[in-house]
Amino acid sequence: MSHWYEVFDNEEVQWQARRQATHLTALAAGSVVATLVLAALALGHVLALPLAGVAVAVLWTGTVLWMARRQRALRRIVWCIKLSEDGAVGYDYTRSKHTLRWTGMARLELARRGLLLVGDDGATLEVPHLFPDFHFLSHRAVHYAERHDVPVYIDGQPWQMLDVYALFPFLADDAPEAPA
Repeated sequence: MSHWYEVFDNEEVQWQARRQATHLTALAAGSVVATLVLAALALGHVLALPLAGVAVAVLWTGTVLWMARRQRALRRIVWCIKLSEDGAVGYDYTRSKHTLRWTGMARLELARRGLLLVGDDGATLEVPHLFPDFHFLSHRAVHYAERHDVPVYIDGQPWQMLDVYALFPFLADDAPEAPA
């Protein structure tokens, strides 16, 4: 990475991501309690043992799959991002470092959730719009992306393909009439 970079951070994003991770821990604890209840019901002959076993298997399969998916999504969210001429370095709620080089980036996308930097390998950094200087951050990221010929998308479409009048209907009032 370059020696010179711009740093953008928001501890509110880190706090929210950590809070959501805590909810995952609570979900796991709830699954343990449900397993113990099902075991007690099965051992007390209130519930058939095979039925309790199937319920526990379904419970844990669903819990693990959902938690893994949610954990991956939380690890994509960065609370601190450093932009430089070489790429972007983001830090997730666990303070783990994730690096994407501009030369290895598939696209930069402005989406409803915020700014997504998507690598060729599928790695993604998500910068939520909660950053106080999000407008400046996104402009800088687009500047670097254009400099390195990284496609810029808005809500899943290349920005060149967007109909400005569909996005901002009030502009149609000011548009010049097309010659007949």
